[in-house]
Amino acid sequence: MRQTAMFFSKHNEKIVYINHYSGLLEVKGEGVLRLEDTELWHESRRNWAKEYDTLSVTEGITALGEGYLDAFSHIDCLILSRTVESAAVSPELLKRWRKRKVLICGEYDTFAEGFAQENGLAFLHSDIPLAEYDIEIAHEHDIVTLRFHTNGQSDIHFNCFTPGSSAGSYGGGEYANKLPKDFYVGCTVEKFADIISERAREQILSNETLRRFLEISNERYRRKHGRKTNDEG
Repeated sequence: MRQTAMFFSKHNEKIVYINHYSGLLEVKGEGVLRLEDTELWHESRRNWAKEYDTLSVTEGITALGEGYLDAFSHIDCLILSRTVESAAVSPELLKRWRKRKVLICGEYDTFAEGFAQENGLAFLHSDIPLAEYDIEIAHEHDIVTLRFHTNGQSDIHFNCFTPGSSAGSYGGGEYANKLPKDFYVGCTVEKFADIISERAREQILSNETLRRFLEISNERYRRKHGRKTNDEG
């Protein structure tokens, strides 16, 4: 699997940064993120935060305090979990973000969507992890994600991991199955589970993020088009 590295805040032992070596930096913890939380143990580079183009604030974080986002002024994308309820951002930073067309990602009907709308920034629903499962005969571990793209396209992404590339290996890699436009119309989690491997079925049926997305998307479709969707008969 892709290697990651973890960094720990000097000022708050609950704040952890995870570097995914792909421009993505996740921050995990609880409560409010503050500017001083960007000072790390065993990290001497002054501008380390500017090495990443995507910042993902995960569940458990409730707010981004004054000055925190200024440490990540160079990001192209900010992902906010549904537990985030506020974010302090200076007029100067907002001006820079608008000019650079920074993308805000999150769930519908959360602070993230309102934050984007109120500040003139583009919004996109965040990707939804669907399932992880093993294919024992192939010694394979698969990670399945519902992805959303800025061009309006959606797909189901499969990231497959296998041990090595020997003659006996089944191989590994990534592939994506494109979804039709408005695939969500009339779709429930039960119907969605039918298009994925049976190995993922139980995880999909219990996926509350997916359920919220489908329910809200269908409600918005009904309001826009004034008609019932297929799940309503």
